[in-house]
Amino acid sequence: MGRSSDQIFDELLVIRCQEGDQEATGLLWKRWNPRVIKWSFSFLRDQEEAYEIAQESWISIFKSIHKLKDPALFRFWSYRIVQRRSADFIKKQQRERQAAENAQKELDTEGDSGNDDAVGKMLSSIKALPLLHQEMLRLFYLEKYSIKMMSSLLDLPEGTIKSRLFYARKELKKNIKDN
Repeated sequence: MGRSSDQIFDELLVIRCQEGDQEATGLLWKRWNPRVIKWSFSFLRDQEEAYEIAQESWISIFKSIHKLKDPALFRFWSYRIVQRRSADFIKKQQRERQAAENAQKELDTEGDSGNDDAVGKMLSSIKALPLLHQEMLRLFYLEKYSIKMMSSLLDLPEGTIKSRLFYARKELKKNIKDN
């Protein structure tokens, strides 16, 4: 399997960045920033937040690029950094949202839990899943990634991806039945 000239050029830029070449650093950022923003947006679905997470990710990327042993893996390595930053941001939002919901529940004296429709139950069941399960379901069903693509992206064996999807579906079914 041959590599494209773009892949080879990116590898060269990574090597030059590891050596401290500022021009290569700027060029790598210019070539990859749109992809990083797009990847961040795929998690957050908010353009402003995607830009912010992309910038935080670039700080992490450039601080630790010297640790990357194989420049050919820059794409997957940088995407994992963006994914982790996005996941941290989502967790923070969920904690804030949960705190706001708890405060609202304390203010509300009347409970109208009988009004939930099927979609609301489904969404609440999904949100109740661990973040890892939510990510697996989102990548597979919403982003339409194949098992093979998910395996490459997450740097995990295909069997692990299948297993995680199985347990995510199982947990979702359990949550739906409990609701």
